[in-house]
Amino acid sequence: MKQAELIWEQAILRPETGLVHAYGEPQDWRDYDAIVLDVWIPVGQTAEITANVEPLRFGRPEYVPAISMNALAVGSGWTEVELAFRHSDAMGFTSAMWRLIAKVELKARLADGDADTELAVRRVRLTKLGRIALEAPCLSRSGEPGETLSYELTVENLTDAPQAVVLQTGAYGFESMPAKIEPAALTLEAGAKARVMLITALHDGIPQGGYEPIELRAMPNGDADSARELVFYAVRKLPHPYIFHTEDGWEGVRRHVLRYDWAKEELASLVRQAEAWEVPETAGAGRPYAYELTQRFNLHAAAVAWKLTGRRDFLDKAVLFLRRFADPVNGYPATDAPYLHIYASREEMELATPRGPKVCTGGLIHEGEFMLTLSSCYDLLYDADSWSPEDRIRMENALRLYMDKVDWMITDGDTNNIPSGGMAGALLCSLVLQDMHGIKRFIEGPGGLVDMLRTGVMDDGWYFEGAGNYVLLFADMFARLAQAAEPWGLNLKQLQVSPSYRKDAMLAPWSLPQAKSFLGMSFRKFGPVRRNVRSIKDVWDAMLPFTDERGILVGNNDSTDKDMARSYDLAYYVWRDPRYVSVIRRGSGRDLLYGLGELPEPPEEHYAASAYADNVGLAVLRSRKPGRQPGEQLQAVLKYGSHGGYHGHFDRAGLVSVRRYGKNAYGPLASWFGYHSFMFKMWVQASMSHNMVVVDQRMQEPVESRRLLFHSGDMVQICAVETAARWMDPPYGGQTPYPESFPQERGLIEGRELPQPAIPRAQGETGEYSERIVQRRLMAVTDDYVLIADYLRGEEEHVYDCLYHFQGFTGLDARQKTFIRHTGKLNDDPYGAAQFITDCDWYECQAPVAARFSHNYGTAADDRDGRHMLYQDEGRMDTELHLVWPPEATVVTGRYAEASGVNKTLEYQVLGDGKTLAGDRFGAWILGKRQVIVSLRGVEELTLKVQVDRSGQKTVFWDDPSVILEDGRRLHVSELEGIYRNVDPGNGIGTDYEGGPVHLEGEPAVRALPFEPLDHREPAEAVFDLRGLGAVAFEGVIGGDYPVGDDPARRKTVSFRTCGKTAWFMTLLELHEGGPAMLHAEAAAAGRLSVRLSDGRRQELVIRGLDSEEGHVAFEMEEWSGERLLRME
Repeated sequence: MKQAELIWEQAILRPETGLVHAYGEPQDWRDYDAIVLDVWIPVGQTAEITANVEPLRFGRPEYVPAISMNALAVGSGWTEVELAFRHSDAMGFTSAMWRLIAKVELKARLADGDADTELAVRRVRLTKLGRIALEAPCLSRSGEPGETLSYELTVENLTDAPQAVVLQTGAYGFESMPAKIEPAALTLEAGAKARVMLITALHDGIPQGGYEPIELRAMPNGDADSARELVFYAVRKLPHPYIFHTEDGWEGVRRHVLRYDWAKEELASLVRQAEAWEVPETAGAGRPYAYELTQRFNLHAAAVAWKLTGRRDFLDKAVLFLRRFADPVNGYPATDAPYLHIYASREEMELATPRGPKVCTGGLIHEGEFMLTLSSCYDLLYDADSWSPEDRIRMENALRLYMDKVDWMITDGDTNNIPSGGMAGALLCSLVLQDMHGIKRFIEGPGGLVDMLRTGVMDDGWYFEGAGNYVLLFADMFARLAQAAEPWGLNLKQLQVSPSYRKDAMLAPWSLPQAKSFLGMSFRKFGPVRRNVRSIKDVWDAMLPFTDERGILVGNNDSTDKDMARSYDLAYYVWRDPRYVSVIRRGSGRDLLYGLGELPEPPEEHYAASAYADNVGLAVLRSRKPGRQPGEQLQAVLKYGSHGGYHGHFDRAGLVSVRRYGKNAYGPLASWFGYHSFMFKMWVQASMSHNMVVVDQRMQEPVESRRLLFHSGDMVQICAVETAARWMDPPYGGQTPYPESFPQERGLIEGRELPQPAIPRAQGETGEYSERIVQRRLMAVTDDYVLIADYLRGEEEHVYDCLYHFQGFTGLDARQKTFIRHTGKLNDDPYGAAQFITDCDWYECQAPVAARFSHNYGTAADDRDGRHMLYQDEGRMDTELHLVWPPEATVVTGRYAEASGVNKTLEYQVLGDGKTLAGDRFGAWILGKRQVIVSLRGVEELTLKVQVDRSGQKTVFWDDPSVILEDGRRLHVSELEGIYRNVDPGNGIGTDYEGGPVHLEGEPAVRALPFEPLDHREPAEAVFDLRGLGAVAFEGVIGGDYPVGDDPARRKTVSFRTCGKTAWFMTLLELHEGGPAMLHAEAAAAGRLSVRLSDGRRQELVIRGLDSEEGHVAFEMEEWSGERLLRME
């Protein structure tokens, strides 16, 4: 505990300039309470003293630019002034910054005198306030009845005069455990410290898991205002285990294993995993982590398999793993890694930021998941006979290291999945150690469970990041915390907290609204607020209606679809809500630990109705045709709500999903490049990769949007939404900042080149905003098809692209279709996402236009080669896309960018007689090629050499590599005598390595020569004898083929394009298994169309008000058979 630190001994404060002290390295001020100084103020005059404190600025930056403290003091000559941190403008929730103070500035002026008067100051210092300080290394101890619990604390005199201190316990009146203080009174000389013991004894009137707080008070020199307090906890031990289950709970699991096949199969799977597990050594001292994240699953398997089978070998494996984890020499305590990891330059990476142990690969969220598993398993193994007293000490020390780390890291203003996961792990560590102080800190303290609930859960129950995987992670972790806390009498499962009504979900400065938002993102919670409580169960209830008949939760933002059956086993176990049974019974698997064998009948089927949630902004529309199996109904999801911060996609008024027969034709991770690629934010999240109308091929600003209409009837399900957003470019360079230059260094690291723009742009910049565009989308799901109507309006001329991206493109038909041109890219703009749509064919068409797709769905086709679509039922489904309005449109088809393993850094050389004539190094992938033209006059031997930095798909080609002769003839090098070394010949000229056509940057390369190195560690080389040919030049283009092969599973982009101040689109989607219901669809006007069905019915649909000023939208649908009206809605 630091007592004081001098900043300036004496100085003169000038009103305009003040004093500035910059630290060479950031300083930790957490042990101090204030800046205290003596200032000479003329008698009777008032001085204003201000301190501005600046945390270290790096990365995004992480902390507010400055913290200000201000005080007024009436003078009497030398006057002591306290500038207390708690009276600064700093937010308590963002206290992490006090660990990284870089600079302090002090100013003073007379408030009622000459403003130019200089003021003398002396002994400007950091200090703790008050006369004394109390500190205790441990505030909570557990024991058994009759056992004495002792707590050591230190009393420190903070003054330069003796202090007589009286210590006593506080009494509310119902305490049951007398406590003794030794000594109860003491005298401390100036700056002295003394050790004091608090002693109490547990009694058998306190049940297992019960506790009692003991408040200790210390008063110096009879000064009640300077008294200090500490709260200690005396805890009656609770028998282990209790985190996964108590012993009664484990008996229930054993009964299930004996009785139910699904439980037997789940246990058998864990046994196989535990048997195959070879317990790893830790990475070692000084390494950046102890274990790979995935080892948590092996630990879980071994611990649970031991508990249910009693096999000693599983126990030995799990205990060995934990021993190695806790080893102070080579285990987790000996690792070393920076706590902060976002830096904008290499110089920033050298800054002295906090470092310490790290348990596993990944970030704090992954450490939290790891420690959640580890602490749960330690609880399960706690009473095994394998532990020595030294093991116990080491385990506690290691767990407390993690708790100390998280205690600081969750106070930086973030409330996303990262601190939530870190907190969850720390709370379980506290529970397994039976540390009630830690338990309360991680429930009630800054960044604890209560804070995460009140800030992160929105009014509709969705967690604010909106991505299904992170929403489920949040719900799962918090449900497990509720399960683990219940044996302690902590009723987290029924806990209701008052929400934060501030729209901002986070307080880090980069996350807050500003003139131009960081990376274009929003961390605000959109939508109405109608409820005054939040709970863990809210999140489970919110996900339920968005889960389909197979138990699959729709993917949104940075998430694939999620299989929810096992998850709802946990939720049902904790809350016993019979509605959850509907998901459990229709899912594909059960949870061994929490699945119950006897389940009640659910009150309703969760998947039957259409639904909406106005904060996350999702509407799921489901057809309701009688007599169909649930999987035969259509389901479509429209988005309009909160962005979700880092995991948000820029796709309000977008079609998030459309599915039938257990097959989803699109999901937001249809293409997945990972978080570390610039493509994460420049393509995956950007508007152009989504099924929506995009303005000027840019990216939509995430702003508060609104639902205009929702209707669920027998004939049709409807939702209409509106957003009014500006448009920008995707954040340049992707998820910035990072220390490498973009696009140069980053392109080489990723093996993905982007063209160097004529006007350089800083990392993360999104360009200039457009005007605000009103954008509305109405989606109507009928028994047979989905109608999507879009209206957009601006004051200026714009290009509007109505985009769809589906697999298995088979062709394009139209009333009239004229081919215009082919381009390699949809747009050459180096800042935009349209450059990633390649091999584009352009048409002028008259409506109706039909784009047809037929795809054989399944995991093998849909979760590979950069596609990330999960839970697809096997089989073929056709998707037909019809444009019926506008009457005329430009139609573009192109290849959707998928993250197949084509990227590599390619280095080439063209040599003449051993001398380099040309050469370069670039990232060859979807983009990236070089045109080479060199003189060969006087050259007798031509050498082509290529080196790549990684294996992967074979993509390297020289397109039309030719020797130009004096007489003007071109000789393809394949016509020359050549010696090839380490060159994979592939399938010959013009055919790629998997039998498809060759494309370089989207342009056909019909005379392309395969040139991929057989061994990527060595260069590929071809040598040609030019003697006697009269060679004057070499010409060729080198690059990487994309896509490799002619896989019909690859996604195709279709754009319906118009230009103007306004735009109207009406499109129809039909999903079927070979027998389309629609024969013909045609629009008489914007908002009015007719559909003829194969069984003779005719449907007339009318949309009113979508283009109105107010947005009052109405919809009418009539169904006819000949001249007879069958029904209307």
